[in-house]
Amino acid sequence: MSTIRSSRTIDAVLFDLDGTIADTFPTVLRIFNRLMVERTGRIWRLEELIPYFGPPETLMFSRMFPEDEGRAVSEAFFEMSRADGDDIRPFDGIRELLEELRESGIRLGVYSGASTEAARIRTSHAGLLDYFEEIIGGDMVDNHKPHPDGVSLLIERFGVDPGRAVYIGDMVSDIAAGRGAGARTIAVTWGAGTVEELTDAGPNHLAKDPAALANIIKSNI
Repeated sequence: MSTIRSSRTIDAVLFDLDGTIADTFPTVLRIFNRLMVERTGRIWRLEELIPYFGPPETLMFSRMFPEDEGRAVSEAFFEMSRADGDDIRPFDGIRELLEELRESGIRLGVYSGASTEAARIRTSHAGLLDYFEEIIGGDMVDNHKPHPDGVSLLIERFGVDPGRAVYIGDMVSDIAAGRGAGARTIAVTWGAGTVEELTDAGPNHLAKDPAALANIIKSNI
């Protein structure tokens, strides 16, 4: 990847986490099923779990179980997440992209629908924690994706103009959140969303792999 131009028009690059910068779905599903099989009597498939992504786990479990049990399940989830994440890896090329963006002085942040604690745990397991100035989750905002609150919060914390920020994600809700915050958006197709639904969401750009994402950033920011 060649050097990012000094005359850039973007000051902040913001990322979704799961399915965007790191392959976390197998680990999340494994932990979820360790918690849920005893409580629901069955194994869940990833396709069933994905619709629950958006609100943080604490809120998800509070909706699924009575208050005390929901809190206990949340605590167990975080404990298991800290212990189980050795197989979480960044997607090929993401680490190199983050390195160059950081060296170019671009502000880097993560807004995940997961809780802030879970997002930091998984980013750490992926070996990417030190690249980001800010990592926030769905528990930091009142309205979750597709609402723009989380993207707007990162933009506010970085003190940049929304039009000089880009939000990158793998789901329709990510694109809606970025657009609602006034940021440019890039949809990536290696995560949970299909090419068709991501295209229909109207991102500024669509990236089929991290190399394409790097090229889009070089060419457009």
